[in-house]
Amino acid sequence: MGLEREEDLSSVAWIAEEWEGWEERRRSSAERGGGGGARDICWDLEAPRWGSWAKLLLSVSQTRTRSNKQSARAMLRLQSHLLRAAASPLHRFHLSTAAAAASTTPAQFVVEDYLVASCGLAPAKALRASKYLSHLKSPANADAVRAFLADAGIAKADIASAIACFPRLLCSSVDKTLTPRLAQLLDMGLSPPQISRLYAFAPSLSPARISRLAFYLSLLGSYDKQCGLTCDDIADLYARGRTGNLLTSSLEHVKGMVACIERLGVSCDSGMFKAALVTVCNQRPERITAKLELLERALGCSEARMAVCKLPTILNLSELTLGYRVEFMRTEFGLEPSYIAHRPAILMYSLQRRLIPRHFVIHVLKSKGLVKRDIDLFHVFCITHNKFVDKYLDRR
Repeated sequence: MGLEREEDLSSVAWIAEEWEGWEERRRSSAERGGGGGARDICWDLEAPRWGSWAKLLLSVSQTRTRSNKQSARAMLRLQSHLLRAAASPLHRFHLSTAAAAASTTPAQFVVEDYLVASCGLAPAKALRASKYLSHLKSPANADAVRAFLADAGIAKADIASAIACFPRLLCSSVDKTLTPRLAQLLDMGLSPPQISRLYAFAPSLSPARISRLAFYLSLLGSYDKQCGLTCDDIADLYARGRTGNLLTSSLEHVKGMVACIERLGVSCDSGMFKAALVTVCNQRPERITAKLELLERALGCSEARMAVCKLPTILNLSELTLGYRVEFMRTEFGLEPSYIAHRPAILMYSLQRRLIPRHFVIHVLKSKGLVKRDIDLFHVFCITHNKFVDKYLDRR
């Protein structure tokens, strides 16, 4: 677009004259007491329209006006008006408002960074947990959940463990979900430290399962070690799924499992009661009976009972594996039934990967007189790989 005719150049002078008339009317309005109101705003809103026209004519006719003195004077007047318009209060207001808006724009909420900085999760755990919280756009609800748990006495480390275990905990409603469940746990007689540990292991407990947990505790004993189980033990068994559907089992089924444990010779006050509970809970009673009878045939009744009482988890082995290992140790290693019964952990090690290779090394060293002939094989079998290599293979 350009000004091709000489008469078009007069348009610049016309706009300059019109601008001066507009400014004169504005000053007159201010002198009559109309300043500071809606009229001033209208004048200021009209200024950009005049300015845009003048600026357009200024840019397209700049080269044409150099030879026209009258138009040149008009252009100087337009330039002066444009500079004053740029310095008007309304113009400065728009600029300052835009700058303030740009400086106060909130940073984008990043879930992974929030989990690390505010919740105390390790970066690797935060990355995994953030996949379940990708819909969060604000930390408001998550902050409310964390504040509620902290006020309830949940330790900071346990809150972090709970979030890592169940990230959607941060999406829970404080009023509708967390408050009623906390009340249920308190009504069971649990103290804040016990609830804290429970949350660390099982943060997604539903009201129904909390009721089952109350029944479980009343059956197996209080936290005074009546049955050898603490709050941590029960929460750990439940959270890790090691007791199957124990919390949803019937009263008769749970009593049957406890009776089975007692028949194995493990009392409720034994330190092995927890291990025995895991073993019995995950197997049918007839399988437990069959394995116990196998051990009695291989080791003798009293030795088999002793082995099971010392380490109930040997009953997690299959009947084939259990029978083969006992027989191999007796015939190839020359171990007596009483030796195996007092050290049942030896049955948990792999023959091919651990016991046979180490026994062969000791046999060679005995034949060369490098170790004592009455060396304790249980110690040889139980030490770590690095210690075994340092002690028996890297001999100087």
